[in-house]
Amino acid sequence: MAIRSRRRAGDPHPPPPADLSGFPSFRLRGSRVRIHRATVGPWWFNSDLGQRFDLAAPAGTCYLADRPIGAFIEVFRGFAGGLIPESEITTRRIARLRPPHSLRLADLLNERAAEFGVTAELGAMSDYACSQAWAGALARAGFDGIRYHLRHDPASRLVGIAVFGTAGERDWPVLADDPIDDRTVREAARRFGIRVLPGLRA
Repeated sequence: MAIRSRRRAGDPHPPPPADLSGFPSFRLRGSRVRIHRATVGPWWFNSDLGQRFDLAAPAGTCYLADRPIGAFIEVFRGFAGGLIPESEITTRRIARLRPPHSLRLADLLNERAAEFGVTAELGAMSDYACSQAWAGALARAGFDGIRYHLRHDPASRLVGIAVFGTAGERDWPVLADDPIDDRTVREAARRFGIRVLPGLRA
Protein backbone atom coordinates (compact mmCIF):
# COMPACT_ATOMS: atom_id res chain seq x y z
CA MET A 1 0.00 0.00 0.00
CA ALA A 2 1.44 3.36 -1.01
CA ILE A 3 1.88 5.87 1.80
CA ARG A 4 1.46 9.52 0.88
CA SER A 5 3.93 12.03 2.26
CA ARG A 6 2.44 14.52 4.68
CA ARG A 7 1.42 17.79 2.99
CA ARG A 8 2.35 20.91 4.91
CA ALA A 9 0.55 24.27 4.92
CA GLY A 10 1.86 26.40 2.07
CA ASP A 11 2.70 23.44 -0.17
CA PRO A 12 1.18 23.64 -3.67
CA HIS A 13 -1.96 21.64 -4.35
CA PRO A 14 -0.99 18.25 -5.80
CA PRO A 15 -1.57 17.58 -9.51
CA PRO A 16 -4.15 15.00 -10.54
CA PRO A 17 -3.03 11.38 -10.20
CA ALA A 18 -2.62 9.25 -13.31
CA ASP A 19 -5.48 6.97 -12.26
CA LEU A 20 -8.80 8.66 -11.40
CA SER A 21 -10.90 5.51 -11.46
CA GLY A 22 -13.28 5.49 -8.52
CA PHE A 23 -13.28 9.29 -8.16
CA PRO A 24 -16.60 10.29 -6.50
CA SER A 25 -19.33 11.47 -8.82
CA PHE A 26 -22.58 13.43 -8.70
CA ARG A 27 -25.41 13.02 -11.19
CA LEU A 28 -26.67 16.43 -12.33
CA ARG A 29 -30.33 16.47 -13.30
CA GLY A 30 -32.68 19.40 -13.72
CA SER A 31 -31.88 23.07 -14.19
CA ARG A 32 -29.17 25.39 -12.90
CA VAL A 33 -28.48 29.16 -13.10
CA ARG A 34 -26.05 31.27 -15.11
CA ILE A 35 -25.47 35.04 -15.42
CA HIS A 36 -24.16 36.00 -18.85
CA ARG A 37 -23.60 39.04 -21.02
CA ALA A 38 -26.61 39.90 -23.14
CA THR A 39 -24.45 39.90 -26.27
CA VAL A 40 -23.86 36.13 -26.10
CA GLY A 41 -26.11 33.16 -25.48
CA PRO A 42 -26.26 31.62 -22.01
CA TRP A 43 -24.80 28.26 -23.04
CA TRP A 44 -21.28 29.59 -23.66
CA PHE A 45 -18.31 27.25 -23.21
CA ASN A 46 -15.16 29.22 -22.45
CA SER A 47 -11.76 28.04 -23.73
CA ASP A 48 -9.42 31.02 -23.24
CA LEU A 49 -8.00 29.54 -19.99
CA GLY A 50 -9.03 32.66 -18.10
CA GLN A 51 -11.32 30.84 -15.66
CA ARG A 52 -10.79 28.17 -13.02
CA PHE A 53 -11.75 24.96 -14.78
CA ASP A 54 -11.40 26.02 -18.42
CA LEU A 55 -10.55 23.35 -20.96
CA ALA A 56 -8.44 24.41 -23.94
CA ALA A 57 -10.02 24.57 -27.41
CA PRO A 58 -11.58 22.75 -29.13
CA ALA A 59 -13.17 21.92 -25.77
CA GLY A 60 -14.52 24.49 -23.32
CA THR A 61 -16.28 24.96 -19.98
CA CYS A 62 -19.62 26.56 -19.06
CA TYR A 63 -20.04 27.78 -15.47
CA LEU A 64 -23.36 27.39 -13.63
CA ALA A 65 -24.52 27.74 -10.04
CA ASP A 66 -27.16 25.98 -7.98
CA ARG A 67 -28.75 29.30 -6.99
CA PRO A 68 -29.00 32.82 -8.48
CA ILE A 69 -27.01 34.34 -5.61
CA GLY A 70 -24.16 31.93 -6.33
CA ALA A 71 -23.97 33.00 -9.96
CA PHE A 72 -24.15 36.65 -8.87
CA ILE A 73 -21.24 36.62 -6.43
CA GLU A 74 -19.01 34.75 -8.87
CA VAL A 75 -19.67 37.14 -11.76
CA PHE A 76 -19.33 40.34 -9.70
CA ARG A 77 -16.56 39.22 -7.33
CA GLY A 78 -13.86 41.48 -8.76
CA PHE A 79 -15.35 44.95 -8.25
CA ALA A 80 -13.45 47.11 -5.77
CA GLY A 81 -15.15 47.51 -2.42
CA GLY A 82 -18.08 45.40 -3.60
CA LEU A 83 -19.50 48.36 -5.55
CA ILE A 84 -20.97 47.46 -8.94
CA PRO A 85 -21.78 50.07 -11.59
CA GLU A 86 -25.41 49.76 -12.64
CA SER A 87 -24.34 49.33 -16.26
CA GLU A 88 -22.69 46.01 -15.32
CA ILE A 89 -26.08 44.72 -14.20
CA THR A 90 -28.13 46.01 -17.13
CA THR A 91 -25.76 44.52 -19.73
CA ARG A 92 -26.18 41.02 -18.29
CA ARG A 93 -29.02 38.52 -17.99
CA ILE A 94 -29.80 35.66 -15.64
CA ALA A 95 -30.76 32.37 -17.24
CA ARG A 96 -32.23 29.12 -15.97
CA LEU A 97 -30.58 26.34 -18.01
CA ARG A 98 -31.19 22.63 -18.30
CA PRO A 99 -28.64 20.28 -19.86
CA PRO A 100 -30.16 18.10 -22.60
CA HIS A 101 -29.30 14.96 -20.61
CA SER A 102 -28.10 14.08 -17.12
CA LEU A 103 -24.43 14.82 -16.51
CA ARG A 104 -21.92 12.81 -14.50
CA LEU A 105 -19.85 15.31 -12.55
CA ALA A 106 -16.64 14.86 -10.61
CA ASP A 107 -17.75 15.73 -7.08
CA LEU A 108 -15.16 17.83 -5.23
CA LEU A 109 -17.67 18.19 -2.38
CA ASN A 110 -17.49 14.48 -1.60
CA GLU A 111 -15.13 13.61 1.26
CA ARG A 112 -13.76 10.69 -0.74
CA ALA A 113 -12.17 13.14 -3.19
CA ALA A 114 -9.49 13.57 -0.51
CA GLU A 115 -8.24 10.06 -1.35
CA PHE A 116 -7.09 11.48 -4.70
CA GLY A 117 -5.32 14.49 -3.17
CA VAL A 118 -8.17 16.99 -3.53
CA THR A 119 -8.57 19.75 -0.93
CA ALA A 120 -11.00 22.68 -0.75
CA GLU A 121 -8.15 24.79 -2.12
CA LEU A 122 -8.80 23.43 -5.62
CA GLY A 123 -11.98 25.48 -5.88
CA ALA A 124 -10.43 28.59 -4.36
CA MET A 125 -6.78 28.79 -5.42
CA SER A 126 -5.52 31.55 -7.70
CA ASP A 127 -3.25 29.15 -9.61
CA TYR A 128 -5.59 28.30 -12.47
CA ALA A 129 -2.93 26.14 -14.14
CA CYS A 130 -3.40 23.58 -11.36
CA SER A 131 -7.21 23.60 -11.38
CA GLN A 132 -7.22 23.46 -15.20
CA ALA A 133 -4.90 20.45 -15.09
CA TRP A 134 -7.44 18.75 -12.83
CA ALA A 135 -10.27 19.72 -15.20
CA GLY A 136 -8.42 18.23 -18.15
CA ALA A 137 -7.64 15.02 -16.29
CA LEU A 138 -11.25 14.63 -15.09
CA ALA A 139 -12.57 15.26 -18.61
CA ARG A 140 -10.23 12.58 -19.98
CA ALA A 141 -11.47 10.25 -17.24
CA GLY A 142 -14.97 10.57 -18.69
CA PHE A 143 -16.59 13.15 -16.44
CA ASP A 144 -19.00 15.72 -17.95
CA GLY A 145 -17.94 18.45 -15.52
CA ILE A 146 -17.09 19.32 -11.93
CA ARG A 147 -19.13 20.13 -8.83
CA TYR A 148 -17.38 22.43 -6.34
CA HIS A 149 -17.84 25.08 -3.65
CA LEU A 150 -17.86 28.66 -4.91
CA ARG A 151 -14.77 30.53 -3.78
CA HIS A 152 -16.50 33.79 -2.95
CA ASP A 153 -18.89 32.30 -0.40
CA PRO A 154 -16.85 32.27 2.85
CA ALA A 155 -19.41 29.92 4.42
CA SER A 156 -18.85 27.37 1.62
CA ARG A 157 -22.56 26.72 1.20
CA LEU A 158 -23.02 27.83 -2.41
CA VAL A 159 -22.25 25.33 -5.13
CA GLY A 160 -20.85 25.83 -8.61
CA ILE A 161 -20.97 23.54 -11.62
CA ALA A 162 -18.38 23.55 -14.41
CA VAL A 163 -19.81 21.75 -17.44
CA PHE A 164 -17.49 20.45 -20.16
CA GLY A 165 -18.39 20.67 -23.85
CA THR A 166 -17.32 21.96 -27.24
CA ALA A 167 -15.92 25.50 -27.12
CA GLY A 168 -18.24 28.36 -28.04
CA GLU A 169 -22.02 28.70 -27.98
CA ARG A 170 -24.26 25.64 -27.72
CA ASP A 171 -27.94 25.30 -28.56
CA TRP A 172 -28.98 23.60 -25.33
CA PRO A 173 -32.29 24.08 -23.48
CA VAL A 174 -32.94 27.51 -21.94
CA LEU A 175 -35.91 27.58 -19.55
CA ALA A 176 -35.73 31.32 -18.84
CA ASP A 177 -33.46 34.22 -19.76
CA ASP A 178 -34.34 37.53 -18.10
CA PRO A 179 -32.79 40.74 -16.74
CA ILE A 180 -31.12 40.29 -13.36
CA ASP A 181 -33.90 40.62 -10.80
CA ASP A 182 -33.99 43.04 -7.86
CA ARG A 183 -34.42 40.20 -5.38
CA THR A 184 -30.99 38.77 -6.21
CA VAL A 185 -29.43 42.24 -6.08
CA ARG A 186 -30.91 42.83 -2.61
CA GLU A 187 -29.76 39.41 -1.40
CA ALA A 188 -26.20 40.12 -2.57
CA ALA A 189 -26.19 43.39 -0.62
CA ARG A 190 -27.63 41.82 2.52
CA ARG A 191 -25.49 38.69 2.62
CA PHE A 192 -22.21 39.70 0.96
CA GLY A 193 -22.12 43.50 1.03
CA ILE A 194 -22.12 43.71 -2.78
CA ARG A 195 -24.02 46.84 -3.80
CA VAL A 196 -25.17 48.26 -7.11
CA LEU A 197 -24.61 51.98 -7.62
CA PRO A 198 -27.55 53.38 -9.63
CA GLY A 199 -26.61 55.54 -12.60
CA LEU A 200 -22.88 54.71 -12.42
CA ARG A 201 -21.32 53.32 -15.58
CA ALA A 202 -18.23 51.13 -15.70
